[in-house]
Amino acid sequence: MIFRRSVSVIALCLAAACSQGSNIASPGSSSPGTPPSGGGSSGGSGGGSAATCPAGFTEGAAVGGFTTCNLSGAYLADLTLPFVAGVAYAVDGRVDVGVDVGADGTTAGGTAATLTIEPGVTVFGRSGADYIVINRGSQVDADGNAANPIVMTSANDLIRRAADAGDFGGDNIGEWGGLVILGQAPINRCRNAATPATVACDNVIEGVSNPDAVYGGADAADSSGTLRYVSLRFSGFAIGAGNELNGITLGGVGSGTTIDYVQVHNSSDDGIEFFGGTVNAKHLVLTGADDDSLDTDNGYNGNLQYVIVKQRAAGGDNMVEASSVAGVTPASDYNVSNFTFVGGNTIGNALRLNTGTISTYVNGVVTEVTECFRWEASAGNGVAGYQAGVDPAFNSVLFDCAGGIDTANSDAGAAAAALAAGTNNSTATASTLINTFINGAAESAVTAFDVTSLSGDLEPVDYIGAVENATDTWWQGWSCGLEASDPC
Repeated sequence: MIFRRSVSVIALCLAAACSQGSNIASPGSSSPGTPPSGGGSSGGSGGGSAATCPAGFTEGAAVGGFTTCNLSGAYLADLTLPFVAGVAYAVDGRVDVGVDVGADGTTAGGTAATLTIEPGVTVFGRSGADYIVINRGSQVDADGNAANPIVMTSANDLIRRAADAGDFGGDNIGEWGGLVILGQAPINRCRNAATPATVACDNVIEGVSNPDAVYGGADAADSSGTLRYVSLRFSGFAIGAGNELNGITLGGVGSGTTIDYVQVHNSSDDGIEFFGGTVNAKHLVLTGADDDSLDTDNGYNGNLQYVIVKQRAAGGDNMVEASSVAGVTPASDYNVSNFTFVGGNTIGNALRLNTGTISTYVNGVVTEVTECFRWEASAGNGVAGYQAGVDPAFNSVLFDCAGGIDTANSDAGAAAAALAAGTNNSTATASTLINTFINGAAESAVTAFDVTSLSGDLEPVDYIGAVENATDTWWQGWSCGLEASDPC
């Protein structure tokens, strides 16, 4: 894995967190070459490589044949993780990038910083207590490429890969914490009596404590940086009931942020959860989540396009869980286009639509071993039954759900009415997906919906599903776990 850019770094202590030293200068970039399958390293689990840590980083215990360089505490100035062959960066406890600057950048003591991760770099944690928080006003610049993705994973994963342990992870989950990104974009659930979507409205993100981490504001165009060609694996951690770290947690992240070609694999909680905000995302691969693959809440407004969800047989709940607050502006009202949802267990449903969530789903394929929907009576505008314009909408979606359209405890008839109100939806056609997620003849026969009528942030397409055909290989080379030949 690779990381580029030369940026000086100052790491200071916050509370009990220890510093990494001051004025850390990153060396120049090296050519990363092509990483092994899935971004792992060769070598045994004992002993590191011959590589040494870049200047300013402290070397830790070797893992999976990697020389490890420690990250810990709070970074109050820009930090670059350079690519060095044979080196991996170890997240030691909670690692903060910057200190919360507030919704408008004026909070006393707030400090903005940027964490730059070069293409090809490997970052890992040893336990659920190891995670990264990008605080409000700060950014992450993790800009990999297809040949040299950035891998964020667990120490156990590196050890398994070094030992060539067959399934490379299988059903393992929760082996490190994950990534939390917090921004200044609008949310609709405030921790005080403030008006939603204003500077005064913020909230505390789940999964982070001692101290709490805060998100939200009024800047819809806020930027928290870039995640591109990033594969994050075996993450998630519960600090209490209903208070867990996901693979990637996004709180109030704005549309100035780039999220493209990003995978979350085998999270112990959700794959990606959006708490409000306006960020758009494309080319998402969400595999093996133990809870929901895609979770939205607190007034999320954005556009998602080209989304592959694939569950594990041994774990997982809903492929989508959408929630919010009814009757509050901004409503959770986002667009999802070109998605392929592949269910794999009998625990949840394809889509669980909870209180206050609206949203539009177009050009999709859903296969599920249970029911397609659990549609709460309080979904959309909070009124039972389907009402056009204020409840979830669907166009050009092929549903193939062995359990039927909806669960026995769904809002009776709401899902069927929503599908009938849309265009080119089908619940009577068997899916012909190739290799579980690539369009076959049945998918190719569905007329696509014109996504430009929804948002200029969605690319015009003439097909449904996330992967048009066998020549469409946007997911190859940087993600893992979709095919037996490319295990995580």
